[in-house]
Amino acid sequence: MRGTIRKLGLEGGLWALITTDGRTVELIDCPDALRKDGAEVEVEGRRDDADVTVGMVGDAITVTSYKLLK
Repeated sequence: MRGTIRKLGLEGGLWALITTDGRTVELIDCPDALRKDGAEVEVEGRRDDADVTVGMVGDAITVTSYKLLK
């Protein structure tokens, strides 16, 4: 998935990917390198153990790989 990293102020703060098609995907245990609000990235992840989250902003994934684009 491609998109922009955003820090959302829900439940004490969470990191999310706003995809290029407008979806919000919560990043579970977001890697430190991705914790840059506004960074453009490409990420891959898995949904194992990510069905129900505190943030409940949409889908959720655990990041398995990523690439910083900007």
